[in-house]
Amino acid sequence: MRFIDLLRTAFLNLWRRKLRAVLTVLGMVIGTCSIVVMVSLGIGMRQAMIDSYAQMGSLTNITVMNWKYSDPAGDGMGNWEEVKLDKKAVEAIRQLPGVVAVMPQITAWGIVKSGRYVTDISIMAIDTEQAAAFDIKLESGDFPSSRSSGGTYEIVFGNGVTSYFYDPKTGKQAVDRDGNSKITIDSRFQLTFDYNNIYNYETDPSTPRGKFYKLVPSGVVSAESNEFSWYCLMDIEALEKLAKENETFMNIDTKNYNQVIVKCESTEAVKSVKAAIDEMGYGTNSLQDWIEQSEEQIQKTQYLLGAIGGVSLLVAAIGIMNTMMMSIYERTKEIGIIKVLGCRMGNIAGLFLTESAYIGLFGGAIGIGLSYGISTALNKLLVNSGLYSLIPVYLAVGAVAFSMVVALVSGFYPAIRAMRLSPLAAIRNE
Repeated sequence: MRFIDLLRTAFLNLWRRKLRAVLTVLGMVIGTCSIVVMVSLGIGMRQAMIDSYAQMGSLTNITVMNWKYSDPAGDGMGNWEEVKLDKKAVEAIRQLPGVVAVMPQITAWGIVKSGRYVTDISIMAIDTEQAAAFDIKLESGDFPSSRSSGGTYEIVFGNGVTSYFYDPKTGKQAVDRDGNSKITIDSRFQLTFDYNNIYNYETDPSTPRGKFYKLVPSGVVSAESNEFSWYCLMDIEALEKLAKENETFMNIDTKNYNQVIVKCESTEAVKSVKAAIDEMGYGTNSLQDWIEQSEEQIQKTQYLLGAIGGVSLLVAAIGIMNTMMMSIYERTKEIGIIKVLGCRMGNIAGLFLTESAYIGLFGGAIGIGLSYGISTALNKLLVNSGLYSLIPVYLAVGAVAFSMVVALVSGFYPAIRAMRLSPLAAIRNE
């Protein structure tokens, strides 16, 4: 029997018993749909978690800190130790395989004054030449330069900083009657690191006061810049100069960076680069660490959801086996006749297995189509929940293939049973 004849005969056998075939396929549709929708919810949960972390920062970034947790005894009673994170260390990290860019950072707190209004700001000093590599985007303007003249410094305001100004005497925000900020990017600004200049904590007039520096905003950080959005950015050389002039108020070691941000070439490279930096003796963290911790729990949830959907598929498999067994009992004489006519045992088994495969194929294909419809409906219902159903191509293809495999396994015993029927006994069967 040719393969094309096998396919045609198997299809016609199912077509002769349309109602039974449709009901069996329907069971497979429900089973496939159940497991696909359940697994898609697990995949969507994982993707929602990754998207949530991605909003916090880049998944290819590693933060290297100048502190390292040491626990030689392994009893959980270790200590945090300070390590030197200087230019030499930055250069060593830059040479590691998989590293695209390295940006040292120094952070400091200061106060910006505009007229009678003030606001506290967190300044992050960065290497502006490396900013593009770290996807630091500006809503407007340009990155600050390291040049300063006459006590004037450039800075990029964090997103929304101008809306945080207030009157330190009354505590009222700097807004007009319509709620709009009175402070704009074009206002005049001064920067100081001495809080006594604003709040007059120190009553002794002989205590030296910190200087005021003219501050010129060169731009505003975009809200899409994730972890950099709320920082005010200044060139690292400019902040180092300010730190030397304000040692009493800033207490910053300009030769030792607070932290270094490392950009890896891919998310896959993060793990190896992070391990290499750990071996160098520095503390590290990345969003990938958080994702790995969360994925363990999500994976358990995926297994549970898949198992729940798998119950329906198991019931469908039992239905296929029942259909094939009933088909053998009804076609016993037919099987005996084709055996007497010289049909090979393999062709008889292949005939029943092909019928099972058809049921799996049709059930899987229709089930996938229905799954996409249910997935779309669920996504509309869950639009504000932070969860959604996601059916990637590999899940759709895999589900159809798996449903065919399940159908073939279910039809294996009936096919063997058909092969073992005695031709004479089958012909005499009424």
